[in-house]
Amino acid sequence: MHFGLAISPPMKTSLPDGHHIVHLAGVVTDAVFSLLGPMTEVQAELGMEQTVILVDAPAHRHLLPRFHPTIRLVLMPGETGPLRRINRSLRALLTVIEAQPTRSVHLHGFIPSLVGTYAKRFHGLSQTLYFSPHGSRLLKPITAVSALTVFLLKPVVRLSDQRTIANSSFDATALKRVTNDKIPIVESPVDAAFFCATRHEARRPLLITGSRSRNRADAAMFAQLAVLLGEESLEVSCNWLGTADDDSLARLSAANVAVFDVTDASERASRLSAAWVYVAFGGELGFPVFLTEAMAAGLPCVVWDTPYHRQVIEEGVTGHCCGTYPAFLACIARLIDSPEERQRLGSAARVEAQRRFDGKKFRDAYLAAYHAAPPKAEAVERSGRTLGKSSI
Repeated sequence: MHFGLAISPPMKTSLPDGHHIVHLAGVVTDAVFSLLGPMTEVQAELGMEQTVILVDAPAHRHLLPRFHPTIRLVLMPGETGPLRRINRSLRALLTVIEAQPTRSVHLHGFIPSLVGTYAKRFHGLSQTLYFSPHGSRLLKPITAVSALTVFLLKPVVRLSDQRTIANSSFDATALKRVTNDKIPIVESPVDAAFFCATRHEARRPLLITGSRSRNRADAAMFAQLAVLLGEESLEVSCNWLGTADDDSLARLSAANVAVFDVTDASERASRLSAAWVYVAFGGELGFPVFLTEAMAAGLPCVVWDTPYHRQVIEEGVTGHCCGTYPAFLACIARLIDSPEERQRLGSAARVEAQRRFDGKKFRDAYLAAYHAAPPKAEAVERSGRTLGKSSI
């Protein structure tokens, strides 16, 4: 294959034809991997052969070794525009399917959904399609671009043999603009290391956050917070788990924020366990991976009020959702002053995480959604417009 792809060797098995699943993704961030990784793990344990087609993004290469060892990875160059990426994705998808009989194709994100729909309609793709939006910023109902996105998503979400699996209630609600069919929600699991972590608060107040999105706004807000709380009289320290761009790293360093690029789950859990409060801002899109890990580790959480944060934090029970910076600061200060409040919120957060983000719960929910009957063709045409008249 000579279109700029790096392909790992296929897995050798004795399974009959049709035991092969293709996952087509773009850039696999931590949020995307939080669903894609466990999905492929479950299918691998069931004996399914799988190929994952994804963009080779240097900032997220740490995730590649975390895929199940039996999974074949097809890496596409990341330094391309959207049209070239669509073309590469289409060629990679068709090449993989032609090389091996395939049962289904799971489309992860907006551009893969367009590629899969195009292949289905114009290249005779016969496999069942699955679609997961992964918090695409284009689903936000606030711009003309998002309206175009909804229009373009209609063919893939409303295909009669297509199944949508959302990772969050926000994504499922956003897709209601496309279809009236019930969309199953499968929330990402949290690694057992976080549930097993023993709380051991640092001697001095320690705030912690985590991100790999390289969102400059989040880094700037955390640096500002560190400066405000870093006076000697308060003795508050701040840690950043993850990565950031060079400008953000310089800003964090100037604010005396310690940065730890930790990818091992046990080490992340240990560092979280020493914190007094976990904080999260509004720059992350998709499933809030770092936040749910902090909950599982038993941390009280103060978060910016966003749709993705509201779906996991219950105000005053497992943490605080704040819509203004003064309220954000006030909640942090109150928690620093009250060990009883930290204990109450942190314990409730861990209980909620165990209830919702346990590995077995994920497995059961995912398999139920994966094997559910697709929507009936007559239900797909509720708007009065048939699929054959849709276009991308």
